[in-house]
Order: sequence, then structure tokens, then C-alpha cells
Amino acid sequence: MGNTTVEKAYNNVFKVYQVIQEHLDVHPEDVYRFPNFGHRPLFAKGAKGPLQGEMNLAEYFHGPDGLSDISSAHPQYDTRFEVWSPDNPYLNISIKPAHEVILEVLEREPAGTVTLLACGPLTNVSQALSTSPDIFLRVARVISMGGALDVPGNTSATSEFNFFADPYAVRHVLEEAQRIPKPFDFVLVPLDITSQHTIVFDRLIPRDVVDGDGRATLSAVKEKPIEAFISTLLRRPRKVLHELGLTDDFEMHDPLAAWYAIRSAPTSLWKEEGWKTIKRKFVIETIGEYTKGMCVVDRRGSKEEVGTKRAVQGIVIDHEREEEVARGDEHGVDVLLRWPDAKIFIDEMMKRVFWYSPSNPAS
Repeated sequence: MGNTTVEKAYNNVFKVYQVIQEHLDVHPEDVYRFPNFGHRPLFAKGAKGPLQGEMNLAEYFHGPDGLSDISSAHPQYDTRFEVWSPDNPYLNISIKPAHEVILEVLEREPAGTVTLLACGPLTNVSQALSTSPDIFLRVARVISMGGALDVPGNTSATSEFNFFADPYAVRHVLEEAQRIPKPFDFVLVPLDITSQHTIVFDRLIPRDVVDGDGRATLSAVKEKPIEAFISTLLRRPRKVLHELGLTDDFEMHDPLAAWYAIRSAPTSLWKEEGWKTIKRKFVIETIGEYTKGMCVVDRRGSKEEVGTKRAVQGIVIDHEREEEVARGDEHGVDVLLRWPDAKIFIDEMMKRVFWYSPSNPAS
């Protein structure tokens, strides 16, 4: 559940592995670029819908299949049976739901060594936390790409898509993460920072693999499978952004969250490179007609006495907050605030994912 239905998203993963294999069949010399290909990572299907409320998808932006309707434009990308069969060479397919698999991994691995990276709605994370809180607390941290604190939303005027899709899951996870003492680390990577990292489409889509309508040519599909695949799936987002009158570039939301998860794993490297988080306190709107999924930040700027809070009936005593202050615990969620040079991230993206040298974009 996310950009499209869970069934289609599940199948899209197999399409990616199939395209990589097709590329290696044509270019076996590139095998070094995929050091983990064939290691068969554990793969499970996530929740079909949100914890509560109606299901919202981003098919208007990413197409009915989440990949710009790639199978209609290029039927050759339809997944072959041998790719998604249980004994396939690429993925270790689990018949258990994703939240149970999360708990199995957390229970199997040493406590404090597993990071959960959520680049979609927090439904599976919330379900794992509800099913077995004790096992879930073995997690080192949860990194979530989602929310918009001081910038407009990208799904509604106030809400980022992942939080809009399942605000109840977000509220549950955030409430648990902010308990005192803190049960597990939670880091939010919101639109505030991800929307600052963009790459122009002309760098992402090589001109020699698409036709005048932006579709991958048949020769490119055969000779450059990965470039053709990426160019095709970017076609619809580019068109939608153009229709909305926005700039011709693509915001790197999920890639930045993944980059942070990778680079910040060693604490020394995290500090050395200049990553920084800040505590922010906010709540999630779950049912607002116009504000569903909104991160509601109290911006009133008043300075109530310690141990008090505003309420409908006026200033009241907040005994829970009194105890927190007495213990000296910080309250709020860690939000990614500062990052190393954005150019470094973008150049690394171009090199690792799109295989272009910053000094030679056409290579």
C-alpha cells in the first residue's frame, strides 16, 4: 500500500529484479555493480490498507501500477513466472505478512542492531509494534520518510503522502516513540529537507533511450534495459509535474532517507559528515476534512509555566509533563535538520543508480 495497491507494488519488486537480470544478460561485465544480486533477501507482502479510514493511493502521479503503467507501454516488462515463483533465484519469499517478518528479524538479530527504514506509510511498523511491543523494542531505530512540518504538503495543502495515507499508524508509532523513558529511536526525514534535493529530468532520462513522446525505444529496451526501464517509469511523474506548472525536476524523497540510513549508521561518520537532527514536538491530524495527515505544530510561541498546558478550559496542570521535566528528559521527535553538501548526495545518486559520472553526464 502506497503509490499503488500492495499487490501491484509487490509485483513491481519482481519487475526490478527481472530488469537487472536482463541487463546482466546483455552486459555481464556490469555484474560488479550489483554485489548483492542473487543473495535472496527476505521478501514479504505488507498491509493491504491503512489501520483505519479509506485507502488513498498516488496512482494519479505514479500510474495505475505505480510504475507509470509501464506494462501497457512495454508489455515485455510483464513479470515472467520464473521470476516470482517460490524457488526464484532472487528473493526469499515469505508467506507471512510483513509485520510478522519484521518481528522475526528483530528477534533473530542482536538487540539494537536493526534499523527499520520506512519509505511508505507506517502501517507495517505500527502493526509490528502492536503485535509484540517487547520484541519490537529490540530495534535500534526507525527512520521514516514522511510528514511536512514547515512546508506545504505534496498530497494536500498540509499533508505529505505517506502520513496522509495512514495517519493513524503515524500517530501510534510517534506516541510510542515519545514515551518516557524513550523506548526506541525514531528519526523523521520530512518534505522540509527532501524537497530540497532535486535532479532535473534531463539528467535522469538519457535522450538516446527515449523517443519524441518520452517512451523508451525498442532498441534501448533490448540494449539498455535498466536505463529504458527508469526512463519509462519517470515519464508520468514528469508529465504530471509539467501539467501542474512545476519545475522540470524530480524530488529525491525516499533516496535521501535511504542515504541518511546508510551514512548515519556509523556514529563517527554521521558526526563527521555534518548530519544533524533536532527535536520537534507535533501531533498528527487523523480525520480533518482538509488536514488529514497534517503535522500539527504548536506555533503559538507562548511561555506557559513548566507543568502547565493550554486546554479548552484554559491553562491546566499537566502532571505527566511535570514528571518529564523533573527527570530532565527531552521530549519530541528527532527530525533531520541538516545534511552534508547536497551536491555530494546528488552526484552519488547519479553514479550509483543512474551510472552517470558528474563530470560526464552523457556517459
